[in-house]
Amino acid sequence: MHLFYYLLLSLLILITLPIWIWRYITTPKYRGTVLRRLGWIPAAEQAPVRGGPRIWLHAVSVGEAMAARALASRITTTFPDCDLLVTTVTRTGQQVVRDKIPEARTHHFLTLDLPFCLNPLIAAIRPSLLVIMETELWPGLFRLLARRGIPICVVNGRISPRSFKRYHAIRWLTRRLLADGSLYLMQSPADAERLIAMGAPPERVQVTGNLKYDQALRPPDPALLQRLEARLSTPSQPVWIAASTHPGEEALLLAIHRTLLNHPLSPRLILVPRHPERSGEILDLIGQKGLTCQRFSQLTGQWDAPLLLVDEIGWLAGLYRLARLVYLGGSLVPRGGQNMLEPASCGVPVLFGPHVFNFRDIAAQLLQAGGAIQVATAPELESRVIGLLESPETCQRMGEAARAIIPANAGALERTLEAIGGLLPSPYPVRDMTGGEDDLPPSCTSERR
Repeated sequence: MHLFYYLLLSLLILITLPIWIWRYITTPKYRGTVLRRLGWIPAAEQAPVRGGPRIWLHAVSVGEAMAARALASRITTTFPDCDLLVTTVTRTGQQVVRDKIPEARTHHFLTLDLPFCLNPLIAAIRPSLLVIMETELWPGLFRLLARRGIPICVVNGRISPRSFKRYHAIRWLTRRLLADGSLYLMQSPADAERLIAMGAPPERVQVTGNLKYDQALRPPDPALLQRLEARLSTPSQPVWIAASTHPGEEALLLAIHRTLLNHPLSPRLILVPRHPERSGEILDLIGQKGLTCQRFSQLTGQWDAPLLLVDEIGWLAGLYRLARLVYLGGSLVPRGGQNMLEPASCGVPVLFGPHVFNFRDIAAQLLQAGGAIQVATAPELESRVIGLLESPETCQRMGEAARAIIPANAGALERTLEAIGGLLPSPYPVRDMTGGEDDLPPSCTSERR
């Protein structure tokens, strides 16, 4: 099976090679990483061995890296003799690791899933354990590590109904792949059932909960808030945020905001695309809509325009404190939505569209608690935004309801650490280092208008 997979992957790379060459020429984010994705590891990036176990944490991109922050911090305090090394697939994921996961001794890009690429990476990292965020299944990587006797632990795992249909159709293949994994820690019983139906050994599947709730318990970084305050003045008008937007959504949101500018409240919009490298095309779209804006990267303390385009990553956690309400992107278009817990932890009501299949359980809990509103269309979103902007009391009530679901669903972090400790080469008792994390985080709403 693996030989067939390697041949198929190699053929696919050859067929799509012109596309990758074109992207390399035209898209800056693809430049400078080609050799690394083929297995070249600069000597300066090979962390020296300290003698203890080495935990390799893989987070494919921004979302997974953000969700891994609390886990990374606790790994290094719970297992102090261990080295933590992190890989991502994307440059934006790399930036999150560098900015938000200081515990990582080094960062690498995950190579192509072929033995001649993977072997140099494995030799450089020399892992005692691979921990993979969410459900990234790499047949080549799994097989090479399993043959070396290196355990593989998937944490915060989830299988959406859409993905399950595809995987289940080839379960005769996924069964062999999943046999190489040591432990699968899933977010919900439904995720665990789907993984077992795909062929995972039932004794290796556990339900530990969603790490995103534990991550949301952490208060915003005071240093981040201080830097943000120096760059961004607090406007007197109410602010709404469109966060983690995707292609096809910005035009709808800009049309809504153009209507809102005629409202007596004159609200301001902070637009945060999921991928900052799209800022150029979004600026063109803003011009076509007849709107004026400022770019976050060019702010020096004064925000005067009715629209702020955030063209850098890593600022959302601080920006939420300014918002009366937040629309979470990837949901008016069929991208599956984005994580709603970060604005909820700041006591901000959350709005999203019909496409939230990647966060189905979180969305359901927020809706049930009265902390979120789901809309079907852009006109309905416009109506809801106007209603909430006109009712600060409703926003306050919804925000408190949204924040309350977080501690009620936390606990996955402790269960995950206990499972990781059982896979390390030496017994590591999991010590209680919660430091009061079961309490609600400090409110982020003190400056919200």
